[in-house]
Amino acid sequence: MTAALCLARNGFRVDVFEKAPRFDPVGAGIQLSPNALFILDALGLGRELRRVATAPVGIIVYDAYRARKIQTIPLGAKAIERFGLPYLTIHRGDLHSILASACEMAADIALHMDTEVTDVTEHANGISVLVQSSNGLITRKGFCFIAADGVHSRYRNDLFDAASPVHSGFEAWRGLIPVEKLDPAFNPDATSLILGRGSHGIFYSVRAGRTVNVLIAIRSREKTLIPNKNIDPSPLRRATGWWHKRLRMCFEQVENWSTWPLLTAGKLRHWNEGPCVLIGDAAHAMLPYAAQGAAMAIEDAFELGLLLKPDSDPTSAFKSFVARRRKRVAKVAKLAETNGQLYHMGWPFSAVRNIGMRLIPGSQLLNRQAWIYGWKPEGQFADTNETKSG
Repeated sequence: MTAALCLARNGFRVDVFEKAPRFDPVGAGIQLSPNALFILDALGLGRELRRVATAPVGIIVYDAYRARKIQTIPLGAKAIERFGLPYLTIHRGDLHSILASACEMAADIALHMDTEVTDVTEHANGISVLVQSSNGLITRKGFCFIAADGVHSRYRNDLFDAASPVHSGFEAWRGLIPVEKLDPAFNPDATSLILGRGSHGIFYSVRAGRTVNVLIAIRSREKTLIPNKNIDPSPLRRATGWWHKRLRMCFEQVENWSTWPLLTAGKLRHWNEGPCVLIGDAAHAMLPYAAQGAAMAIEDAFELGLLLKPDSDPTSAFKSFVARRRKRVAKVAKLAETNGQLYHMGWPFSAVRNIGMRLIPGSQLLNRQAWIYGWKPEGQFADTNETKSG
């Protein structure tokens, strides 16, 4: 939907085909760092986002065994001072709702729910897609085809004969608790990052501070590729049984747990083929340990909107897009992988890590990801009333 909004700004008519019949609040929470917020602000969504999001004052890092504070990484006013924008946390359903409303209000965007593109054909005048919906099969023609269908992308396989997603060996347990049930030892105005042996957790507020999103990453017993909802938390209790009681009591406040396998997109030589391109997790799904998966997809959307114009050759534009994005995305994915190794260290390496984090000022720890948060795209949308089907 971000890509649709960007392309409509650049003079295209856009059809968005979404397989789901509706946008469920899957995943519970999402973090919007300044690099992503810059783009959403440019699309005129900033006021609505800030109304339902929260801006944590910092990231408080804890040791899982003792629930003892290790360090605080400043955000809040420090993020605004450093990057010109806040760092926000938001319920994924709220973000979906804001994006969907913007698409529905845009004259040049048609959002089709409960529809699926089952085939894509390239021809001299662009592309044709075969669309399956409750009304049957229809054919639509367009200028180009953009696949933004996630880590399980069917088009990554159909168009590029790419490998299946790769399981990291970890799974994420996600849930929500009312903010009033959060242990007073944990500040709801800050993000709490808990580091443990072979596991880690993160708490942050969503829904304008009324609810706390909980995510716990543990090693997977079974390397399933499919998320599960309303699952028995016994495996989580066993995996974190050595965590401090205060942390485990927070988990008990979650009524419904969902598990999500932590996957990467695997090796992919190309993101584009002729007038077809992959963006977001379909092209470069990464581990969530830098909280940048969604931000990278949002960046993709904006860059695509800058490069693809109604009078351009989509094949050339997509090649330029991939060349511009590949290096940055790979660097972010590498940082996420490194963060995961740091988060999950066991004794005695974890003791060295904790001592090092205590000695290094929090502002310097923020510097590790400043090159991500301070990113700005080069260029702005063209001012044109010309439209072409995309």
